[in-house]
Amino acid sequence: MLKILVPTDYSPEAKNACLYAYHFALYTNSRLVLYHSIPALVPSSEVPLENFYLSDSEEENLLKDGFQQLLKEHQLEISKVQVDYVVNIRNLVAESIHETAKVYDCDFILMGTHGASGFKKVFLGSNTARLIGMSTMPVLAIPAKYKFESIYHLVYASDLENLEEELAILVPFTEVFHAALEVVYFDYAGPNSEEKMLLAKEKIEGQKYPNIKLSIQKGNSLLSLSENLQKHLNPGNTQMLIMYSGQHGWLDKLTLGSNSQKMVLEPILPILVLHKRD
Repeated sequence: MLKILVPTDYSPEAKNACLYAYHFALYTNSRLVLYHSIPALVPSSEVPLENFYLSDSEEENLLKDGFQQLLKEHQLEISKVQVDYVVNIRNLVAESIHETAKVYDCDFILMGTHGASGFKKVFLGSNTARLIGMSTMPVLAIPAKYKFESIYHLVYASDLENLEEELAILVPFTEVFHAALEVVYFDYAGPNSEEKMLLAKEKIEGQKYPNIKLSIQKGNSLLSLSENLQKHLNPGNTQMLIMYSGQHGWLDKLTLGSNSQKMVLEPILPILVLHKRD
């Protein structure tokens, strides 16, 4: 059973991610760890700390009641999904999420984009960029208004480096959904492109799972990587984009690039970001 950490700040975007997490957990028989981080305050001598915060049990009850009310509003049954509720006081949002995910032995983190308060502009902002940079576990970012759909087509944007090692992780994940995995590579006619594509084709054909396709696209050098990718993606028949972060990874180039490159980081699809080992 997968265990998924779901951070929330009670914003509409975070609530939407909670609904996605519920359906994802139901679909995959996963367990959710719903998490809320309260900003740490330094009280003055005149105002005691207890005046700022509820007790731990009261904060957890607020988190639990809020989630159950959200499900009730959407006519969903809480009993169908296993949920743990965690609240703590932290200042550093990304660090607290990562730390809590490790403490509760979670398999990945699922969070909404463009949340308010501590998660303001969460995917484009420093908190999620920092989380992705430091996290050793996957992060699944859910667009603000995206609704869960049955997962049957995954797109993996690849530079074809370390493909065999990455497929060893991606194929079992794809098999959970009995989905098709499309490995997309943009060819800019570099000196090693042909050899790289031939090796990738061999590795994919050597997989036991049959529903894997290598999709070679001609890269337009006048466009950014994200723009090339957005031109290829079809939200109508794709339910998730998968990318790797890490040294020289595509996500780093996208994150550090121009505003146009950041378009893909305002996703119209859920984006699963995995950590590329050095």
